[in-house]
Amino acid sequence: MSSLSLNNNRKRQKLNMPFPLNNDQYHRDMSLVIVENHEENLTPLQDRESSSDSVIFIRENDLTKSFTNVIPPPSEPIQVGATKRRTNSLPQLPLSQIGYTRVAQRYKVGEVVPNFIPANYTTSPVKSRNSSTASSSDNYMSSYNSSSSSSTPPKEVTDENGFYIANPGDYFANNRFKILGILGQGTFGKVIKALDLETDETVAIKIIRAIPKYREASKIELRILTALKNADPGNKNHCIHLREVLDYENHICIITDLLDISLYEFLVKNKFKPFPGSQIQAISRQLVRSIAFLHDLNLIHTDLKPENILLTNSSFSKFKRNSYRVLKDPLINIIDFGSAIFSDEYHSELVSTRHYRAPEIVLGIGWSFECDLWSLGCILVELVTGEALFNTHENAEHMKIMELLLERPVPSHMVSRCPNDAVKKLFMVNTNVMKYKLNYPNKSSPQKSLDLLKTIKPLDQLISSKIGINIRHSCSVKENYESLNEKRFDMETICFWWHFADLVYSLLKFDPKERSSALQVLANHHWWDYGIIDEATSSMV
Repeated sequence: MSSLSLNNNRKRQKLNMPFPLNNDQYHRDMSLVIVENHEENLTPLQDRESSSDSVIFIRENDLTKSFTNVIPPPSEPIQVGATKRRTNSLPQLPLSQIGYTRVAQRYKVGEVVPNFIPANYTTSPVKSRNSSTASSSDNYMSSYNSSSSSSTPPKEVTDENGFYIANPGDYFANNRFKILGILGQGTFGKVIKALDLETDETVAIKIIRAIPKYREASKIELRILTALKNADPGNKNHCIHLREVLDYENHICIITDLLDISLYEFLVKNKFKPFPGSQIQAISRQLVRSIAFLHDLNLIHTDLKPENILLTNSSFSKFKRNSYRVLKDPLINIIDFGSAIFSDEYHSELVSTRHYRAPEIVLGIGWSFECDLWSLGCILVELVTGEALFNTHENAEHMKIMELLLERPVPSHMVSRCPNDAVKKLFMVNTNVMKYKLNYPNKSSPQKSLDLLKTIKPLDQLISSKIGINIRHSCSVKENYESLNEKRFDMETICFWWHFADLVYSLLKFDPKERSSALQVLANHHWWDYGIIDEATSSMV
């Protein structure tokens, strides 16, 4: 589901909110703007006149503290990675070279009030807006008029647990939509596939449970979706876009474009075979751009994972080799902003799905934008291996796997800040030098965990085992090439995978201050300079 846009018939006055930069020093390097000693002083604006479907934009006092690796938006839009630097010969997919225009404005969004739809118990559908038999307004108004005079008894639409009762073939929201199927159900509610009879478009509708706490939680997500829409009306950065919000029968309904399956679902259907390198690069470039866009808006997603990255189209070509599926188009969209937050608002201590959770979250020492970059690193490895990088559910085991993969201990300066005694007790401390050492595995460690830890390889060895090339990150590209026993691979292929590993290492740093930012990766990383011949690019040679 993506591309939600607020669909209002009323005209709105556009609010121009420039992001002020006072007394800042700029350094320009490859289109990357770095702001030093930046302090923001945003004065609240008066609320605009509101109506039942209005959006209130609020400028509030922003952060007084700085966040590592985050660069405030420039005063004018700036292209990042727009200049094509490639001079190498192997092919790349077009999505591997997309640029990013940084947003020059930052919007703070107040509560979003959905369009209220009165109850309607008639069963006759509204005619399509494209119908030639009557005007669209006449069709739609006739539906409302008929509902008000209908004597049909009310139909129960909500079950005892607050879920909307949706059945394929039913009409929904004053007969505006026809339900085509159920896409999924979770704690928050359910998602349906529906035909919009006004526009003849197929959409996805997230129907929130008619329970106060879930209605309130959805309002947080709506603020974020509205901010995304305001900053990127054309959805160039491929984050879920708000089409419309309805309040029907006490259910908040979030309407989005209908997308296809997630990256995780594609992996499952492909029997967990990894993506081709060229498509990993194309997907990665899109993800980095989307994250840069979110961070420019002062937003942290907090739950990036393959399940929350949807394909626009999952059509594929099938190769005889092990019935291998290769996407025809690796275009993606990031979804699920239910856990996303503005960086200056309340941070819950525990966020992110376990497999993609950054070490600072595990330790409970506070987190910010950098946790998204750690999750990104985990995702990139999963795309090349077909398996989750951290397949664990326990803190001690999780941190030990981190140490084995990265071939270094959890930094003592991070452990010393840990406020959670239960987590801190997982470490032994040398009080003379205040050095902490993870006390795991130990005598009480379960055999299943011991067996798992024996299978963990250093990160570059793990990547090498999946791509069929021995890549040693500690050695230069030239040294890696010269060490090959047989020259089955050309230098550019070695460059491609060495720089992929280098990018992953730059994201999977224990200390969040040392991780590359999304903007830095977009503008400066050399992986984007290299192509590769594989199933997705062989026709381009």
